Amino acid sequence: MRRLLWLAAAACFLVAGCTASGHEGRAGGELPRPLSGAVHFSAGQADALRGMEEKEIRSCMRERGHVYRTAPVSDPRRLAAENPYGLLDADWAEDDGYGITAGHLAGRPQDPNASYVSSLPKAERAAWEKALLGEEENHRTLALPDGMEIGYDPRSCVEVASSTVYGKRWTELRYLMESLTNDIVTAVRDTPRFRDAERAWADCMAERGHGYRKLSEPRSQTERRLEKTGQDPVAQRSVGRDELALAHDDLACQRDTDLARAVAEAQAKVEAKSRGPWRREIEEYRTLKASALVTAERAAA
Repeated sequence: MRRLLWLAAAACFLVAGCTASGHEGRAGGELPRPLSGAVHFSAGQADALRGMEEKEIRSCMRERGHVYRTAPVSDPRRLAAENPYGLLDADWAEDDGYGITAGHLAGRPQDPNASYVSSLPKAERAAWEKALLGEEENHRTLALPDGMEIGYDPRSCVEVASSTVYGKRWTELRYLMESLTNDIVTAVRDTPRFRDAERAWADCMAERGHGYRKLSEPRSQTERRLEKTGQDPVAQRSVGRDELALAHDDLACQRDTDLARAVAEAQAKVEAKSRGPWRREIEEYRTLKASALVTAERAAA
């Protein structure tokens, strides 16, 4: 069944905390990621590029007679440490666990636009949102390989900014790359090589007293425990301590079973079949990404 999704890209701006995924240091270079890390940005890169986009959004909104204030984001380094396969980066796991409790306690930064926009008369508020997000009647529809359809307004300030920083085809290529990435991750997890490695990891965790069968289960359990703590700081700290200990054991078992190598080998076989039809688009995406990073580096110099 095909679904139509309005690409409310500005949700990342209206709801502070959205950034491109990436990680400073070792995670991007050593832990396997689909498409050789095509959709990966280091925290520094993501921060610099977002700053460029924010500047363009402010300019666009100002030209249309609106005020736009840059929204702060959650720690991009924590988001950057996430790996699509559930692999742990040693530096982050030791200090941050899975990032679940720490992220919860940090909370989301307040959106500086929220109070301003809510104070506007209804018609002006609607005009502000249309300028930022665009209008559905102007949507361009993008069909993704998985059957989902993405709708976005290329005239919105969010899209104008994105096109200025990356290029006109960026939005279409970015969502295509993310769709391909998700398909690759799903396929890798279904390979015998990955399933065997996951079973070895589960056996290792069992030896350490943990009854998990899937890599995702330690995170899911931690999230459920944290939800039950409500606003109790003592209970939250307890979950945080247990999370660090659990992630320590998880990391040790990933290392003992050489899980990252198994993922990389399984991924290589999956991608040998999945990359071919999209080779041109992948290269075009890489070119736009590289160009934007060069611009960001020059701006920071």
